[in-house]
Amino acid sequence: MESAGSQDHPEHWEYDPVDLDMRNARRTATTAASIAPIGSPAVQRVKISAISDLKEFTGKDHDDERARGWISKVKSAFTRDQATDEEKCLTFADLLTGPARNWYRQLSRSTRAKWCDLLRSFQTQYCGLGVSVMWQYYHARKRSEETPLEYLYRLNVAGMRARLRIKDGDAKARIEHVEHFIETLDDPDLADQLTLLRLADAIQLEDVLRARERAKSRQKHSTGSSKFRPKSYAPSSPTFPTRAERAIQIADTRSECGSDPEDSRSEGELVRAYVTAASIRSQAPVAADPPRAP
Repeated sequence: MESAGSQDHPEHWEYDPVDLDMRNARRTATTAASIAPIGSPAVQRVKISAISDLKEFTGKDHDDERARGWISKVKSAFTRDQATDEEKCLTFADLLTGPARNWYRQLSRSTRAKWCDLLRSFQTQYCGLGVSVMWQYYHARKRSEETPLEYLYRLNVAGMRARLRIKDGDAKARIEHVEHFIETLDDPDLADQLTLLRLADAIQLEDVLRARERAKSRQKHSTGSSKFRPKSYAPSSPTFPTRAERAIQIADTRSECGSDPEDSRSEGELVRAYVTAASIRSQAPVAADPPRAP
């Protein structure tokens, strides 16, 4: 007779009949391995098993990269241990905990029993495969450290992962990809310029962005080189009026405006200035008149 305490056995905590069948299958496999003869392949596989080093997966952080890394280690361990599809399904179920375990329980029986379907379901749910990749494409945004051309390359990859025909599809699909890039560019000025160009596909868009980056690179290079270029100034010789010219200018000004009562100069000084200017002009050579035509 079973004792009352037997109701607390861990096997009674699981109410899913599929889980019960899986646990019975795991016990059968473990028993078969334990009673196998020493030196048999089954015992050797248990001794050198790489599956025991795998960590559990909870799925709480919703990190696609971490989920892809984890499932990659799981597949590598299965390959090294030469596990069968049934062993893969059973071991995979044991490695899931928390939210990932609840996600596994809601899968159909056929998906749980077939490793290919189980793997694809996990990749769709946690690794960004299928619908998740489509969501990533339509929610993509240009990062601050990216150039527009780098963002276009990343968006192209996201579109191809989502199985969108962004390059070899019809005209509508190609134009929608260009419009999605412009809308998520986060650069209003560049977005307006690209909109006016009415680009037909991602190839034309890539050509425009590449030419734009080359132009900016050349402009930056020319600006940097001219910044350190020494400036040459034409020597300008200051022209100062001669003594005679100053005297004549002063005399002319005095003659036109009349005498200034505040000026301390005497009439004799002005006369001497006129005389000096006249003597200098008389000493200057006089140009001969050109000969007249007969």
